[in-house]
Amino acid sequence: MTSLHDPAREPALYRTLGVTLPPVAAYRYGAAAHSCAAPIAIVWAAALVSIAYALWTGLGDTSGHAAFPLAIGVFLWGFATVWTFLVVRNVQADPSLADPGLHARRVRQQEDDHDPLDQLESREDPH
Repeated sequence: MTSLHDPAREPALYRTLGVTLPPVAAYRYGAAAHSCAAPIAIVWAAALVSIAYALWTGLGDTSGHAAFPLAIGVFLWGFATVWTFLVVRNVQADPSLADPGLHARRVRQQEDDHDPLDQLESREDPH
């Protein structure tokens, strides 16, 4: 597990990354939640594509739906930003994510869980 960066030490960088590059902020400040950086990156990339499409096709179209892709892009960007801030806040609030020993005690392997493939290897009758 990588070290957890503290957003309180560098609040300006944290807020700037959270607004401009949400996946980078989720990866840097939510070190225990790297798995959230990929979905945030997908939402953020969809926002970029939608905004680029709106700017490329032009917003001065005669139809009333010209600003729809831009609105969707801005909404997705805001969604990715809020998601990033929530992930980082929850990672910072959970002390077990920073301490591997505490995390191992919380998530214990069940001793009674067995591997179903063991029955096939020993040629036991599963019924």
